Amino acid sequence: MILMMGFVGWKVRGIPGAIVSSMATFGPPCAMYFTVYRLWYRFRGAPWQPTVRNGLVPVTIGLVIASGTVMARAAATVSTAAILVLGTRLNPLWVLLAGGALGGFGLL
Repeated sequence: MILMMGFVGWKVRGIPGAIVSSMATFGPPCAMYFTVYRLWYRFRGAPWQPTVRNGLVPVTIGLVIASGTVMARAAATVSTAAILVLGTRLNPLWVLLAGGALGGFGLL
């Protein structure tokens, strides 16, 4: 995604646009990470740190499972569309239209 934002900025405003759009994409997360790291290191002996660390474990596992589920659903949709297009003589535009309609109705 970072590369895509840089490419869009480059197409719109050239090299300065690419630099600005890339910085706008990954600048805030880097600043947030730097701030949290500094605070974490500053309070490294605090009694609440193990509690926070233990609480982050299930959150991280849940996020990994959720992203895996989203990617698996997308892979199943793409596989189904590819099988339909390659296995039949159906025009790919009909498959695209059907996918858009199903997604619009919340069925995908």
